[in-house]
Amino acid sequence: MNKWFFLCALLCAQTSLFAQISVNGLITDENSQPLGYVSVALLNAADSSLVKGTLSDAQGNYRLDQIAPGKYRIQATMVGYAEQTTEVFEVLTESKNVTADVSLKPANNILDEAIIVAKRPLLEQKADRLIMNVSDSPVASGGSALEILQKMPGVIVIQDRVTLAGSSSVQIWIDGKPSQYADMNAVLRDLPGDQIDRIELITQPGAQFDAAGGAIINIILKRNANLGFNGNVALTTGGSWYDLAYAGTDDQSFYRLSPSVSMNYRKNKWNLFGSYSYATRTSFNVIQVKRFIGTEIYDQTNYNPNAFEVHNYRAGADYFVSPKTTIGVLFRGFQRKGGGQSTNVTNVLDAANNQFLGSFTTQNNSETDRTQAFGNLNMRHEFNAKTGHVLNADVDYSQYMLDNVSRLNIFQNDGNSPESRSEQRLDQPINILAGKLDYSLPFDSTFKADVGAKTSFATIDNDLEFLRGTTVDPGQSNDFLYKENINAGYLNLSKKLSKFDLNAGLRAEQTIVSGTTAGIEVLDRNYLQWFPSASALYKIGKHFGVQSSYSRRVNRPSFQQQNPFAFFIDSLTFQQGNPSLLPEVTNNGQLALTYDNQPFIRISYAKTDDVIFENAPRVEGTKTFSTSANLAEYERWAFEVNFPIKYKKWIDGFGGNQFILNSYDAAYLGGTFQRSKWNWMAYWQVNVNLPADFKVEFGGWYMTKFLEEFFDIGAMGGVNLGVSKTFWDKRGRLSLSLNDLFYTQFSDVYVNYENIELNFLQRNDTRNARLTFSYRFGNTELKGSRRRETGSESETSRVKVE
Repeated sequence: MNKWFFLCALLCAQTSLFAQISVNGLITDENSQPLGYVSVALLNAADSSLVKGTLSDAQGNYRLDQIAPGKYRIQATMVGYAEQTTEVFEVLTESKNVTADVSLKPANNILDEAIIVAKRPLLEQKADRLIMNVSDSPVASGGSALEILQKMPGVIVIQDRVTLAGSSSVQIWIDGKPSQYADMNAVLRDLPGDQIDRIELITQPGAQFDAAGGAIINIILKRNANLGFNGNVALTTGGSWYDLAYAGTDDQSFYRLSPSVSMNYRKNKWNLFGSYSYATRTSFNVIQVKRFIGTEIYDQTNYNPNAFEVHNYRAGADYFVSPKTTIGVLFRGFQRKGGGQSTNVTNVLDAANNQFLGSFTTQNNSETDRTQAFGNLNMRHEFNAKTGHVLNADVDYSQYMLDNVSRLNIFQNDGNSPESRSEQRLDQPINILAGKLDYSLPFDSTFKADVGAKTSFATIDNDLEFLRGTTVDPGQSNDFLYKENINAGYLNLSKKLSKFDLNAGLRAEQTIVSGTTAGIEVLDRNYLQWFPSASALYKIGKHFGVQSSYSRRVNRPSFQQQNPFAFFIDSLTFQQGNPSLLPEVTNNGQLALTYDNQPFIRISYAKTDDVIFENAPRVEGTKTFSTSANLAEYERWAFEVNFPIKYKKWIDGFGGNQFILNSYDAAYLGGTFQRSKWNWMAYWQVNVNLPADFKVEFGGWYMTKFLEEFFDIGAMGGVNLGVSKTFWDKRGRLSLSLNDLFYTQFSDVYVNYENIELNFLQRNDTRNARLTFSYRFGNTELKGSRRRETGSESETSRVKVE
C-alpha cells in the first residue's frame, strides 16, 4: 500500500500560467495576396526545433499564443509553394505581440536554385554524452540493435555481451529505460535497427543517473513530431551462406525477413504514435571446445541452428494540456518464440599420445517463449522553457515472462549404448514497478540545481524443474523467489564561471533484497550507499576544450548471478549462481581534450573493488561449470585518440584508436591470479555522398589480443559496407548492407589457471547481406522536435533530445 501511495505522490506537481505573449502575422503569395490554410511553424533559432504550429485562416492570418521569451524563426509551407523561413527575431519578456509576415513563391520559380537540407552529423559530442545518429545509415538498415551497436566507437560485442574499452560493466537502456532483470542481449538481438534514431554513449554518468553499472549506452527509438498524419513502411530481406562441414552439418544457408510500419498523427493538443514490426530468421552458433581434464582431452564441437519469430509493438500518446504541461502514456512490448536443435559431439582423447578413447553425443532441443509488456505514464511541466525550469514525473510497470524447455539426450557413439534423457523446464515471471520525480531549478543563467527521487520494486520468480527421464529430480530443481526495492535521491549543481562549466552531484541509494528457495531464506540485505560525481569543462579559445570528470558507480549482482541452482548447457557444462555475492564498487576518472565539441584525446582510469567475475571456471570430475564470485581488484587504463575524416562536402566520418590496459589481482582456488595485458583497438566509419542521391558507408574495427577475467581472447575485427539510394522525392529509400565481409568477427578464447585448462572458438551468423526498402508517407514537410522518450533516468528516465 505504501509503495502505491509513494508512486501516486510522485505525479503531483504545481502548474503556473504563462505570460500572454503572442506571435502573429500575414501569409501572402508573390502578388501580395493573402494565402489561407498555410502550415505555420514557430522554430527555435538555436536548433530549428518545433515550438508550436498552426494554420493560417482563410484571410491568411495566423496567431501563436503563450510564447516564452527567446529567439525564433517562422517557417511557412504549402503545397505548390517553396518553403519559406524568416530571419531570426527575438521575443522579449516585456513583449506583448510580435509580428512576422511571410511571402511565399511558387515552387516552379525556384527549381534551379540550390536546396539546402539540414543533416545531423554521424557523431555529436555533447557535454555529457557522445551521440551516433544512425537513422539514415545504410549500414544500419535491416540490422538488429546488437549489430548496430558494434559501429559505436569503442563498443565490441563478445559472445553476445556488449563491452566498452575492455569493460563489460555496461548498462543498455532503451528510450532512457534500463533493466538489469530482463535479458537485454535477447532484446537487442530482436530489436530492428530501422526503429533506432540514435545511440547515446554516456561514459561518466552524473548524480541524476541511477548509480548501477558503468557506462550507459542509451538506444533512442524513432519518433515523428510532424504536424498531421505521417508514417513509414519498410521491408528487409537478407541471408547468409557458410561452409559448416567442420561442424558436422551440411547446412549452408540462413535467411531473415522483417516487415515494419510506424505511424504518427499530431493535431492541436494531441500527438498519437505507434509502430509494429515482425521478424522471422534462421541463424546458427558453433562452439569448438577443448578441455584438458587430468590425463584426458575432451574435444567438443557444438552446432546449434535456431529459428525464431519476433513481434515488436509500441504505441503512445502525448496530450498538451497547456503550452507548459504535457501528459503522456506509452505502451511497448515484444514476443519472441523459437527454438534450437543443438548437437554436441565429444571425442575423448589420451592427453599423452592423443589416442582416441571414446565418443558421445549430447542433443539439446530447446523451445523458448519470451514476452514483455511495458507501460508508462508521464508528466512534464515547464515553468520556464527558456531557463530550463522543469518538473518531470514518471510511473512505469514492466512484466517479463520467460518459458524455456530444454530436452537433453546423451548417448555413446558406438551404436549400442542406451540413451540418457533429461529435461529442464524454466518458468520465470519478472514484475517491476518504478517511479521517479525530477526537478530542475535555475537560479540564474549560470547556476542551476537538479534534485530528484526514485523508487523501484522488483519481484522475480525462478521456477526450475529438472527431470531425469520422466521423474522430477528434486536435487536439481528449485523455486527461487527474489525481491528487490531500491530507493534513491540526488542533488546535482551546475555552474558556468567564465570559461569553466562546473558540475557536482551526490546520490544516495538504499538497496533492500531478499531471496528464498524451498521456503529457506538464502539472501537478506539492506544497505545504503553514497555516490559522488563531479566534472569540469574549460574552453581554450574557439575550438579546443579540456574536460575532466569523476564518478563512483556500483554494479549490483544480477538475479541470475545470485540464483544458487545449476542450469545445464550440455552434459559437461553448466552455470550456477552465488547468493553470497556482494555489489562491486568502481571509482572512475577521465581527462579529455575536445575539438569543436568532438572527442579528440581522452585518458580514463577505473578501479573496482570486490570485482564480480561472471565466469569463474571450476571443474568437478569431468564437468566444467562457471559461477559468479567476488574475486579481485581490477584496474583499467584507457588512452583514446579520435580524429575526423572529411573531404569537401561529399566525404565525412571518423576514425579512432584506443590503447587499453586491464589488470586483475585475484585469489581463487587456492592460487593467486595476477595478470595485466595491453591491447590496441582501431575503428573507423566513412560516409561518401555520391550524385543521384546515392550514399556509401564503409566502416569496421580491429582489436588485438586482450584479457577479460580469466580469459585470454584472440584478435578479432569486422568490416562492413553499406549502399543506399533515395528516390520519389526522398520518400523512398533502398539500402544494401554487407556485414563482416571477411568473417573475422569470432571469439578465440584460452583459459589456463590452476587445474583448469581449456580453449574454445565460437562463430555465429555475423557475415550476412541485407536489402531494405522503406517509404515515408503523409506530411513530411514540417520537421518537429518535441520528442518524448519514456520515463526517468533509471528504471524510469526521460531523455532530452536536441
